[in-house]
This record gives sequence, C-alpha cells and structure tokens, in this order.
Amino acid sequence: MPRRSAPRALRHQIAIEAAQLIAEQSDLSYAQARNKAAKRLRCTDQRQLPENREIELALKNHLQLFQPTAQATQLHELRKSAAEAMRLFSPYHPRLIGPVLTGVANQHTPVTLILFSDTVESVAIALMDWKIPCRQREVTLDYSNKKRVMRTVFSFHAGEHQIELLVLPESERHNLPLDPTEGRPQKGASLDQLLTLLASD
Repeated sequence: MPRRSAPRALRHQIAIEAAQLIAEQSDLSYAQARNKAAKRLRCTDQRQLPENREIELALKNHLQLFQPTAQATQLHELRKSAAEAMRLFSPYHPRLIGPVLTGVANQHTPVTLILFSDTVESVAIALMDWKIPCRQREVTLDYSNKKRVMRTVFSFHAGEHQIELLVLPESERHNLPLDPTEGRPQKGASLDQLLTLLASD
C-alpha cells in the first residue's frame, strides 16, 4: 500500500510546490511552475506531473489558507480594474478570462480580456489614441479542432494592475480557444456577468 500511494503523494506535492511558485511569481505559467516544482523535488517521471487543474486547485487552497483576507480584497480590486477596462474597450465586446475570473488570483495576477476585432491594428490605434503605452507580443493558442494559432496580446498597466488584451477575430466569438487549465473552450464573462460577481464579492 505505501508503494502505491507514494507516486500519488509525489504528484500532490509537486502540485502544491507549483502553486506556491505561482503565488510568489504570477508571471509563471502552469507549465513553467510544474517543471520548476518537479526539478526541486527531483522528479524525472513525467507520469507523476500534475495536470493544470490539479495545480489550480492547489493554488486556490494555498491562497485561501495563507492569504484569505488579503486575497479576497485583491481579487475584488482586480475585478474592479477589469470592469473599468471592459467599459473602455466596450466596442470590442470584451470578455474576462483567466484567474481573475476563476478566483485564483492575487495582486500580481494580470487581468486578461479577450477583445474581438478583425484587425489587430484597430486595437493598436485605439491604444495610441488613448495614449496608453503598451507592449505587444504573440501567443500560441489551442482550439477544439486541434488547430494551433498565433494571436496578438497587448499589455499595459492601469494603476497597480497589469491588463492583457488578447485580440481574436470576430469569427471566433463563438469558438474561443481552449482553457489551458480545463482543456475546454473558454467562455469568459461579459461586463454584466462580472458586475454580478463584484456585487457578490
């Protein structure tokens, strides 16, 4: 029995270690945190590596255990920043995705919004018109039809929070990329849905 439970215990330990790393360095992806945690715990067996949803659960438990009051306040402030950004970018039908929506965010977590526009330039021009200094990068997204596509992300700071704008074409409004945690198409939240969340925080 101990031998059978040992791999499961190691997998759980890696998930906890990865969650702690993300709590300390929110710019780490789940994959990066998992690899760092495995290295720290000297695990070389890929079968023992936890899935993203296991790490997310460990992160949620970590934040609730070690930062219950602070995390709730930080999450509320992040969601308020998200609502302000969604109002600003309302012409692009924004949707909130990621940890700020799911509730596993802390003060270092960026607010991630999906914007819909058939031209990236339209969003870039809007940012310039509003004199918002930003950075631009490309990310690879997975879709349910097994396609992998490069999309543009703009990032900027609004007060203490980082805002990330993922630009998708209008045609993908009903075919969003896969959630890296769940492996299912993301749904995201509209501004009205976010305001409902804020009212219940």
